[in-house]
Amino acid sequence: MRFAFFLTSLFVGQAIACGYCVEDKIAAVYDYAAVTQAHAKKQTVVYFAIDGMIRDAAPVLKTMVERTNGVEKGSARVSVEARALAVTFDPRRTALPKLQSGLEKALRSRGLELLLLDTK
Repeated sequence: MRFAFFLTSLFVGQAIACGYCVEDKIAAVYDYAAVTQAHAKKQTVVYFAIDGMIRDAAPVLKTMVERTNGVEKGSARVSVEARALAVTFDPRRTALPKLQSGLEKALRSRGLELLLLDTK
C-alpha cells in the first residue's frame, strides 16, 4: 500500500510542476496585444514548440524567424527557456503548412525542429 502511494506521489508531483506542458510553452510567448492586433487584421497567431539544442539567443532566432516568407514583421516571440515560438501570419496570403515549412527550413541550419502547438 505504501509503495502504491509512493508511486502515485511521484507521478502527481511531475504532472503538477513539469514545466513542459503545452500551456506553459504558449504562456511563455503569449502576448495579448499581439493577438488582439492580429485578430483585428484577420491574421492568425500560431504557436510552436522548439525541439533541439538551442544555442542562439532569442533575438538571433527572432531575426531568423521574421525573415521567413509569410511571417508578419515584428510579430515573432521566442522563449529560449520554454523552447517556444509564436508568430503572426495572414492565412489569406500564406497557408499554415507553407509557413511552418519555411520556418523549419530557416531553423534547420541550427539543428532545430518545430512542433505545432496551437493557433489563435
